Amino acid sequence: MTQSARHTHRADGSAVLFKDARLAPRAAVIVGGTAIAASSVVGLGATSASADGGVWDRVAQCESGGNWSINTGNGYYGGLQFSSRTWNAFGGGQYASTADKASKSEQIAVAQRVLQAQGPGAWPVCSKRAGLTRSNGGASSAAEASAPQAETKQAAYSAPAQGSGSLAVDGKFGRATTRAMQDWAGVRQDGSLSRSDIRAIQSKVGATPDGKIGRETTRKVQEAVGMEPNGAKSFRTDRATVRAIQDHLNG
Repeated sequence: MTQSARHTHRADGSAVLFKDARLAPRAAVIVGGTAIAASSVVGLGATSASADGGVWDRVAQCESGGNWSINTGNGYYGGLQFSSRTWNAFGGGQYASTADKASKSEQIAVAQRVLQAQGPGAWPVCSKRAGLTRSNGGASSAAEASAPQAETKQAAYSAPAQGSGSLAVDGKFGRATTRAMQDWAGVRQDGSLSRSDIRAIQSKVGATPDGKIGRETTRKVQEAVGMEPNGAKSFRTDRATVRAIQDHLNG
């Protein structure tokens, strides 16, 4: 529900959660149907009573660092990283113009429609990490059968290049790992981290976006990839951190 390939909820097309759109078509990222008119959307108020509230928090933590109002300028918005097209196609326009301007509960309500229409695969990587299912996510029965594929950042990020174990988990921060991390952050994958790239990574993980890699940024990256912080100064030079990043990006 991630460019050249980078656009996710990650809804346009077929499902594809962590990355490189240049090498393969995105599965959950390419909208294949016609957008649903906002007037046809019903039942998007509160989240389903049957939903496990914690599961969406886990998805958001994976997608956006748990920031429900995030807008890094990469074309995906809010805690669950919806593209504007997906947000409007599944009725989000009745709440706000983009997901980052809507409340958490409104974002989840839209996500439940996507979940009903496409299943957890709309968030290919993060749904697995969060344990999301139609049942515990409270999939909304109001979803239209003709709804388009959800375009979400993580969907694009799951393209075969980085989403299917292609990165060598060797602790070396080379060009392949750099490109995968750039795609993860939603920036151009040129294999060289610029200050703006670092700021995008910092925004994604909830660190101060100053464009400088230090202990705070490294700690936040370690937490985002499921690693226990070890006090390293730079996520690029600490082999244990790089291995954790590579493993995370491999999905």
